[in-house]
Amino acid sequence: MTLSLILNDRKPTERRRVGKLSGLPPSFAVVYPVEHGPWEMETRRDRTATQRILHANRMCYVVDLSDHRRTGRLSNTPLTCSDGGHRFEATFDVGFRVHDPVRLVQGNVADALAVVYGYLTTRMRGYAAQFAIDRAVEAQDYMNRAFAAEMALAEGITIYHCTVLLELDAAARGFVQKVREAQRDQLLGHEVHRSAEDRALSEERLTNIAEEARRAREQRERAALAEVRMDFRGLVLEHLTKHPAETEQAMNLLLRMEEAKVARGDIREERHVELVKYLIEKGVVTEVDLPWLRHGALESGSSGGLVPMPTPRQLPGPGGAAGGARPDAAGGDRSGGAGTVTDPPRPTAPAPTRWGGSGPAGSRARGRGGPSATGLVPVYVVLDVSPGTEACRIDLGNALRSLQTVLGNSPDVASAIRLSVLTYAERAEVLVPLVEMTWGTGVPDLRAGTECRYRPVFQRLLELLPMETERLKEQVERVYRPVVFFLTTRPPEDGGEWPAVHAELMRHHYHPHLIVCGIGAAAEPSLVGRLASRPELGVVAVPDSDLVRSSVQFSVLLQNTVLSIGRSALAGAMELQLSCPEGLTPGTALS
Repeated sequence: MTLSLILNDRKPTERRRVGKLSGLPPSFAVVYPVEHGPWEMETRRDRTATQRILHANRMCYVVDLSDHRRTGRLSNTPLTCSDGGHRFEATFDVGFRVHDPVRLVQGNVADALAVVYGYLTTRMRGYAAQFAIDRAVEAQDYMNRAFAAEMALAEGITIYHCTVLLELDAAARGFVQKVREAQRDQLLGHEVHRSAEDRALSEERLTNIAEEARRAREQRERAALAEVRMDFRGLVLEHLTKHPAETEQAMNLLLRMEEAKVARGDIREERHVELVKYLIEKGVVTEVDLPWLRHGALESGSSGGLVPMPTPRQLPGPGGAAGGARPDAAGGDRSGGAGTVTDPPRPTAPAPTRWGGSGPAGSRARGRGGPSATGLVPVYVVLDVSPGTEACRIDLGNALRSLQTVLGNSPDVASAIRLSVLTYAERAEVLVPLVEMTWGTGVPDLRAGTECRYRPVFQRLLELLPMETERLKEQVERVYRPVVFFLTTRPPEDGGEWPAVHAELMRHHYHPHLIVCGIGAAAEPSLVGRLASRPELGVVAVPDSDLVRSSVQFSVLLQNTVLSIGRSALAGAMELQLSCPEGLTPGTALS
C-alpha cells in the first residue's frame, strides 16, 4: 500500500487544470518549478482569481497539505531486543502532514508511507535493542516518550502523532514464560531452604532451653536434698511434707521404727547379760571386774547401745592374767603367747586420682562426635555480581545456602573447612568472613554492582590470605594451602590492570589453588586458562548454555569439591580433584 502526496502523479501540469484533478482536498499547495532559482509556492492565502489568471499556463505540482492517520504493524521484520535472539512485535498509530511542499516535490517522494514508516522503524529498532525481552513495557513507554514531540523529516513531512504498542513474538513469549517459571522455582527453593533452616535453628534453641531447664531443676533438687537427713526418720518426714494426706501411714511407720529400735535394744541387753554370766562362769572375769561390767550393762540398758567389750588382753585372768601374760604399762603384750591380740596395721592413704587428659592434646578435643580434623583448609568462594549476573544472582545465592546445608549435615567435614565468601564488581566485598560454616552462620543476599573488575578482588585476596593463614596456624598444628573458587560471567573491564596483581598473588608464599569457572560471556578457555593456578583447574560452560543452568552446575561443582577437600583433610592429606558436572567442561578440552 502506497500513499502519494503529489496529487498530479509527480508530473507537472498547467495551473488552469488543477481544479479538474480528482480527489482534490480542501487544503493543498501549488508548487511552480523555477529554473536556476528557488521554486515558487502558492498556498490558499495566495489563491486569488488574479493569480490563477496570471499563472494559468505555468507548469506546476499540486501537494496535499491535509492531515493523514495510518496504523502499521512490524510483524514480518520484528524489532530485535538486547540479547539479539528474541524480538518484539510492534503496532503503531501515526499521524503526519506535509510542512514543506517544495522539498516533497524536489525529492520526488512517491510514497509518503515508506518515508514515515522507514523513519519510525529505524528509530524503534535502536530503542528496542536497549531492552531485554522481558522488559517490553519499559521499551514501549520509552518509545512513546521519544515520539511525543513532532518530528520534521528532511523530505518535507512532519510526524505530529505516534503511539507504539509492543508485544512479544511467539518464541519470546515461550522464553519469558520458561524464565518466569524457573524464577518461581528458584524462589520456592530459596523459601523452602530458609524455612528448613529456621526450623532447624528453632529446634536447636528449644533443645537448648529444655536442657538448661533440666540442669537448673536437677541443681535445685540436689540443693534441697543436701538439707534433708538421709535416714529412715528423715525420709518419712520428707515424704509427709509432700503427701500430707498420708499422715496416718507415716505415723505408723515411725511407731514401728521406734518399736523395732526398743526391741533391738532389749535383745542386745539380754545378750550382754548372758555374755557376762558366761565370762564369770568360765573364770575370765573376777569380782573385781563386776563394777565395770555392771556399769557397761546399765549403759547398754539405758541407751540401747552396746558398750564395746574389752578385748582379752584387757580382761585379767586368774592370778592377774587370762591364760597369758599380763600386759605391760603400754598396754601391749610382750610375750607373744597364745591368745594375744596385736594392734591392726595403720591404713595407708590412697594415692591421689588424676582426672582428665594430660598435655595439650586433651585441651584440643572437640565437643562433637566423629573424628576431629588433623588440619584446616581455608576455602574462599569468590562470586561475580556485575550487571551480567542479573539473571542468575538468585541461583548464586542459593548455591551458598546449598553449600551451608551440605556442611551443616556433615559436621565432621565442616570441622576441617574454614569458609569465606567474597563478591566483586566495581570493587571487592567480604560477604562472609573466614569461619566454620554451621547452621547458624548467616549468609546474606548478593547485591548487584555496576562494573566487572578483577583487580580489586585479587588485591583483597592478596591481603586476606597471608593474614588469615597465619591466624589459623596459631590455632592448629597444620594448615593446608588455601583454595579459591573464582566464578566469572563476563570479561573484565580492567584488562590492563588485573594481570599484575594476579601474578603477584600467584608468586606469594601463601599462593592459593585458584579454581576458575567461566560461564556466560566469560566461558572462554583462554580467559579461564590465564586465571587458574593450573590449567586443569579451569572449567567453562559448554557452548549455548544459559546463565541460570550454568550457575546451578557451578553449585554442584562447588559442593562436591568442598566435600572432597574436607574429607581428604580429615584423612590427613590434601587432595584437590575436580569432577565437572554435566554442562561444565575443562577449559583445556576446548582450547
